[in-house]
Amino acid sequence: MPHRRAVLAAGYGLAVVTALLLCTGTHSPWLLGGIFVLAGLYIGTEEALEDSMAAELVPREQHGMAFGTMAAVNAVGDFLSSLLVGALWSAFGVGVAFGASAVLFAAGAIVILRLK
Repeated sequence: MPHRRAVLAAGYGLAVVTALLLCTGTHSPWLLGGIFVLAGLYIGTEEALEDSMAAELVPREQHGMAFGTMAAVNAVGDFLSSLLVGALWSAFGVGVAFGASAVLFAAGAIVILRLK
């Protein structure tokens, strides 16, 4: 599992880069295309590895409960993060909104790397 943690943390690192690039508020189609490619790589890494790590961390007989709980937590997190980014964007602009996202992604990478 240490290898998977490192790959997942690297995926979160891609999310940090993606968020920082979105801070620029770019209107370049090429840069936006690159940002979306990075976002796709991050999402693919995160989706696959979060599930496989959960399967390894939880006993087999509790997989159903674990995956259901993880899906619920992810749904609530997606909703709250959308509210946070939207509120920050409205109040302070795109840079602050995605800067906060980058900080949270970096914190997630650090937490994943510190798991025992």
